[in-house]
Amino acid sequence: MTSHQAALVDFASRQAERAVQADGELQYLKQAVIPPLRAAAIASVEVRFDGCGDSGAVEECTCFDTAGKEVPCPETTIEDVPNEGVGDAARGRQVTLYSALESLTHLALERHHPGWEINEGAGGELVIGVAEASFTLDCSLRYTSTEDHSTEL
Repeated sequence: MTSHQAALVDFASRQAERAVQADGELQYLKQAVIPPLRAAAIASVEVRFDGCGDSGAVEECTCFDTAGKEVPCPETTIEDVPNEGVGDAARGRQVTLYSALESLTHLALERHHPGWEINEGAGGELVIGVAEASFTLDCSLRYTSTEDHSTEL
């Protein structure tokens, strides 16, 4: 096997490991955010994101009560995703619920729309139905299209 082939195999292996890790982190955060949202009587959450030009960010996180009225995101903390192999210092670290919702959105995008922030990028939202613990990622990918025509007259 050439060094180039070995590098590709190593890269693919590390990508597969990261995919497994990201899936675990995603599942952890999905389970971690629901209890504090329920405790605060939040019915749904919409986390809007936008990205382009090699940069992307969560733009807004909006919580709604059962009447559909916008309410503030609860100012509570949850335990962050445990970092295996980093040591005990990373375990038990507390993050705000808002930060956890941002991380959840970024992980969902990483797993389902990698590159969402590149070139023309993408925008959309992660919608969380709190009562049923449902998570729906709506993502609109943007691109530039060109149509070339040549007509001999």
